[in-house]
Amino acid sequence: MKKKTRFVILGLLRDEAMTGYEMKNCIDLRMSFFWQESYGQIYPELNLMVKEGLLVCREDDESSARGKIRYSITECGQQVFDAWMAEACEKDTVRSEALLKFFLADDRNEAAVKQHLEDFYSQCSEHLALFEKFQESLRGFEDMHNHKYILRMLDLAVRQQKLNCEWSSSYIHELQK
Repeated sequence: MKKKTRFVILGLLRDEAMTGYEMKNCIDLRMSFFWQESYGQIYPELNLMVKEGLLVCREDDESSARGKIRYSITECGQQVFDAWMAEACEKDTVRSEALLKFFLADDRNEAAVKQHLEDFYSQCSEHLALFEKFQESLRGFEDMHNHKYILRMLDLAVRQQKLNCEWSSSYIHELQK
């Protein structure tokens, strides 16, 4: 099983050079409904990928503060990314502690479940607003690079979050009876 962090990094760097911090923000804001990465995964992988020749790094000249390191993909990195894209996908997995708690709950946990449902609804509503805002910002730019693919993923994200909001709202209402 290959570590996927490197492919996330390579994919993000195809369009522009980025710092590790910018990559983490991009993942958190745009990919959170299907992917997560921690700084503890990103930075060691960046260092390894530079050593392997998949990336190059340079100090950001525009930064007035302490030097920020920007990473760019190399031709070798692009070839590794393209080869990975052509491979069959491994089995997908989804992990959600909230959904696990809902599944394992019983009448003794009803108060906790209600609170978790309210938190879940709130989180899904926030994600929905964020994804809709990002989706709107890309409309009209479908012809640019990979925007049409990102918009299709955002359509899935919006649909999932709407479904999560509807489901949790209904469940909360049911528990209030």
